[in-house]
Formats: sequence, structure tokens, C-alpha cells
Amino acid sequence: MNTENLNKFLQPVCNIAIEAGLIINTYYKSNTEVSFKKDRSPLTEADLASNKFIINSLSGLNADIPILSEESLVDWDVRKNWSRSWLVDPLDGTKEFINQRAEFTVNIALIENNEPVLGVIYAPALSVLYYACKNNGSYKLLCDQTINSLSDSTKIQTSHKKIQTTFMFLKVGPTRMMNLKVGWKIMLMIMN
Repeated sequence: MNTENLNKFLQPVCNIAIEAGLIINTYYKSNTEVSFKKDRSPLTEADLASNKFIINSLSGLNADIPILSEESLVDWDVRKNWSRSWLVDPLDGTKEFINQRAEFTVNIALIENNEPVLGVIYAPALSVLYYACKNNGSYKLLCDQTINSLSDSTKIQTSHKKIQTTFMFLKVGPTRMMNLKVGWKIMLMIMN
């Protein structure tokens, strides 16, 4: 996907992450019921509500791009041949969320040929948006509502020409999706 097409996705995906964060904030610091997944990691109503919103929104943005989410796993045999997909963690830091610490995020990345080309992180309790697009750098924007423009963003300066996180979970077997914090790594993932 060329830079122009990536830029068409950027602001809508930022708004999807922000809106998902606003949904999460309706559950934050409340007595949210906690259940546990098969791997014994916690799951809350906020995880599920954010996931549902993101999946529906990304599907509406482009129904041809498949979605891999921590809360909606797709079998490895299906996804191993995807050349392009959305990678979503609808509430990264569920333990922090449960313990009412502000270090949780909404993470959305567009992956092409196992490489991140667009990434958005929204920290709803902090009202901070981070985003990056291949060959365009990484940016930060303070916001507590959806945005009409990314023009007030601040470019994040890095000391390396290219910083990239390896998305190990794209290559793992059929039962595990991820065993690492994607959160703040997506911001550094793509580029300068």
C-alpha cells in the first residue's frame, strides 16, 4: 500500500482508537466484572466492548482487510497466508485497567507482509494519541475526543533512522496470539 493510501486510513483509524478509548473510559474506575481467558489472563466488559466497536469500525472502513484481535482470534492456518491485516489489542494493559492505573492503551496496526505500516495507540486515561505511518515518522497528539485533523500533532524524534518492533505473534502457532506488550512498542515500530 502506498503512502497516499496509508494516509487515507490514518485519521479514521485514529478516531476509531479514540472512540474505543472513550468506550473503555465508561468502565474505568468502576466495579467491572473480571473473567479469565483460557491462558488465565483477565478479560473485562471494557475489553469486549472496545473489541466489538473496533472490529465493526475497521470492517466498515475496508471490509476486504481481515482483522486479528486479541479478543477475536483467527486460526493460524487461516491467517498465515494473509498479506495484509489489521492487528488489534482493544485494551492492552487489562491488569493496569483493573487496578485503576492509567497505563492501558488501545492498539491498532495495519500489517503488510508481516511488517507494520501504520500504527495507532490511544491511552484513554491520559488522553494521549500516538501514531505512525511508514516513511512518515511517529507523532503524538493530546486529545480527549475524536479529531478533525492531525495538524496539531508533535513529531516524535528518535535517535535511529529506523525503529521497528518485530510482531512475533503474527508467526506463532495456532493457539497463541501474543505474549508481549504491543502497547508502547507500536509507536516506535515504524519509522523516521
